[in-house]
Amino acid sequence: MLATLKEILSETRKNKYAVPAFDVNNLETFKAVVDIAEEEKSPVIAMVLDPDMKSCTLRYLVPMMKEVAASSRIPVCIHLDHGADIQTVARYISLGFNSVMLDASTLSLSENIRVTSQVVEFAHAAGISVEAELGHVGVGLSDSAEDIKGFFTVPSEVEEFVEKTGVDALAVAIGTAHGPYRGQPRLDIDRLKDIVKITDTPLVLHGGSLTPDDQVKEAIAAGISKLNIATELRMALFKGLKATISELPEHASLHEIYEKPMEMMKQLVREKIHLCGSYNRA
Repeated sequence: MLATLKEILSETRKNKYAVPAFDVNNLETFKAVVDIAEEEKSPVIAMVLDPDMKSCTLRYLVPMMKEVAASSRIPVCIHLDHGADIQTVARYISLGFNSVMLDASTLSLSENIRVTSQVVEFAHAAGISVEAELGHVGVGLSDSAEDIKGFFTVPSEVEEFVEKTGVDALAVAIGTAHGPYRGQPRLDIDRLKDIVKITDTPLVLHGGSLTPDDQVKEAIAAGISKLNIATELRMALFKGLKATISELPEHASLHEIYEKPMEMMKQLVREKIHLCGSYNRA
């Protein structure tokens, strides 16, 4: 069934689990995520990054994604990940997404509040959930550990932000980064606990890929409701393709070529569902 982000995350903090969110960019990767979530009886969030897509492709893809979600026995949210501006968010809403993220995290607090509030106003009027980011989750390979620490969410800003914007979910920066890490991350769980005390708004951990499982579990126990996974899903697909190409003849069928990569992706999805504790929650 198609569900909003707000609906999917509503019970997470109370019951100490998170819902995994996976970046997909075609029907095959989307179905791989939904099929395993259905097997595990887990709600799931399928995300799209705008730089990975072309509007002409989305025009055909979104109706298929919505058809798969509507016929599924589990709650499925179709979510825009890291919408860069109001125009991008509005475009994805017009395409049929039922959840969006506006990432204005590099702006000042007042500007972040201003533009996020605008998105919340028109998205909520259409029954669509909104995620925003306070603090800034950097990039593991280009930002130093000190840079990442300098981007951390400031707890004292959280109350003003959620009250003035009315967001349905808030991404926080507590030590993760997008993509591979140059070193070992160390999440600031105490900072996360301070934020949890301030707001009931579901909290999101971006940069979930390659973050040690013990730290992810600790973050979920402390109050994280949504865990974003992109890099590891791509890595699983790439490893499967490399292994397949080295084994199969050039005249192999497309089914043979994609069989192992899809299996490896599905195994990764299953592992993250269990890491988040979302199995048997649908």
